[in-house]
Amino acid sequence: MVEKWLTTDEADDVAGSIRHAIRSAAGVSEDPQSWKWVALALHSALQGACVCHLTTTAAPVGALTKANTEEWLAYFEESRINPDAKCPQTKLLSFPALLKAIRKPQSAGNRGNERGIILADNDLNWLIYFHDVIRNQFVHFEPMGWSLELSGLPGIAALISRIILDIADCGWAFRHQDGAWLAGLRSDLLRLSEVLRSQT
Repeated sequence: MVEKWLTTDEADDVAGSIRHAIRSAAGVSEDPQSWKWVALALHSALQGACVCHLTTTAAPVGALTKANTEEWLAYFEESRINPDAKCPQTKLLSFPALLKAIRKPQSAGNRGNERGIILADNDLNWLIYFHDVIRNQFVHFEPMGWSLELSGLPGIAALISRIILDIADCGWAFRHQDGAWLAGLRSDLLRLSEVLRSQT
């Protein structure tokens, strides 16, 4: 049997999540359960974009908890003199903390953006609700019946698309990707909102 491998990284995971949201949204009329994968893919894309934006050249520093940042910095220092230094586990900021971090001035990993990613308090609260209630219920589904109001999903998708575009425009998060990749990302983000509007 020939082995098959998937080679990916944090930027390609963002783009793949967006494409999956589009594919899932296109299939909701045939299979309403696809709304679950729309929601999870949207969440994945935004979380990944935040991580890409915040991470410094000393990856994964920038998108980590405070304690984990200290562990990684200590590891980097020790590894300069000790080849057997043990690499710590990576502990990313929670989704709400990532959203709050990208709003800060010079939040990009290179500190090149003078102002943070614009995210109004009501939009932040909306996304935290999306995470706490919708995403978490889908990932940790309890034994219960549940109804989801779908009319808000195009608005969530439009907000997420705008944030990811703003992150891309900062120039840091996806700096290793070429022009064709970035053009594809922009095209997919525009298509995402259109597909969702057509399905609700």
